[in-house]
Amino acid sequence: MDNLEKSTILYVNQVRQDNFDILIGKGFSEAFSWRNYFKRIVFVCYSTTNEYLFKKKYSNCYLIGIPFKLSTNSMKSLINLGKNYFKLYYILHGLKKVTKIDIIRMENLLLSGPPIYLFSRVKKIPYVIWLGGNEREALYIKYNKNLFTWFLSKLIIVFEILILKNSNFVFPVTDDLYNLTIKRNVNNKILSPNFVDLSKFVDLKKDIDSRKKITVLYVGRFEEEKGIKILLNAIKSLSEIDKKVEFLMVGDGSLNKWIQDFILNKNVKNVKLLGKFDHEEMPKIYSLADIFILPSYTEGSPAALLEAMSCGLACIATEVGECKKIIINNQNGLLIPPADADLLSSAIKSLVNDKELLKKFSKNARIFVLDYIKNYKKIHKYVYEQLLKNN
Repeated sequence: MDNLEKSTILYVNQVRQDNFDILIGKGFSEAFSWRNYFKRIVFVCYSTTNEYLFKKKYSNCYLIGIPFKLSTNSMKSLINLGKNYFKLYYILHGLKKVTKIDIIRMENLLLSGPPIYLFSRVKKIPYVIWLGGNEREALYIKYNKNLFTWFLSKLIIVFEILILKNSNFVFPVTDDLYNLTIKRNVNNKILSPNFVDLSKFVDLKKDIDSRKKITVLYVGRFEEEKGIKILLNAIKSLSEIDKKVEFLMVGDGSLNKWIQDFILNKNVKNVKLLGKFDHEEMPKIYSLADIFILPSYTEGSPAALLEAMSCGLACIATEVGECKKIIINNQNGLLIPPADADLLSSAIKSLVNDKELLKKFSKNARIFVLDYIKNYKKIHKYVYEQLLKNN
């Protein structure tokens, strides 16, 4: 029996859940993919309800949701953040009493960094950081530049210097984030691919030639930084090809009402809001579509883009984060600048009107993903084994 088979890994994830009946996002699937390697997996995330959540999944995976409310009021947000730190530390302290925690994997410095850092120091448990995005950049895009975001940005810098630098290992997912770890003098780091379950996200080889309508899909949070408003304005400008294309949107978020009002007020008829789905159901959703769109202002290494490509969708993405390396322009997809509805609508139109290009991108997308993520498991398994061996 190796070190992993005797050990418990604690995932602390930034996802927010109403309940554990529908598990949103690849974070859960990624954690569950380790269930045959580790003795036990404990997954801690945030609850949008004012109650703690708990569920057992499979024979050795445990899900815990901690109440955490966001607010539009800056002072209340800071108070809630402080409360969250105490709740998270309290949960970790309680967990340590009932089970041995051997390694911690966290991903958001602002939401969970301080309690993880303190708990790790007190209990002498190694922690690794999945550095999936630029938190300061996302903060400014979502809330604009003001005194509140300036303060939080400075706080994130402090956490980068303290928590990032003192972590046992960091997995940055983009070159920019890797450069951030160099700037913060992080010694143990490696550029890591994102996770995709290739056995579930498969190319179904759709017959594009016989399809009367092309289906375009968006999957993700309905938030400002995801370019939702740009996407809807691009869709509105494509009214002349309404009969050739339909748009499906999967997700939820603070712009949900704005989207519904836009569709109603602008008389946009070819958009369907499908809501949220358990991540296990997402391969079926991708199978409904021919084109996937990611119009974000900022990204790390987007799992939804990789999943769509793995399912053989032709993809359009903005040239941000790792998208610039995942999409090879005009080879396995199209890259466009962010915040440009006209260019986005032109890109959509070019694919809708050229089925040969669709088929080319579909074939090359799957091939790229197979190569791109092939070392994910090897990299992470090696790091976990070394940390457990040395702890």
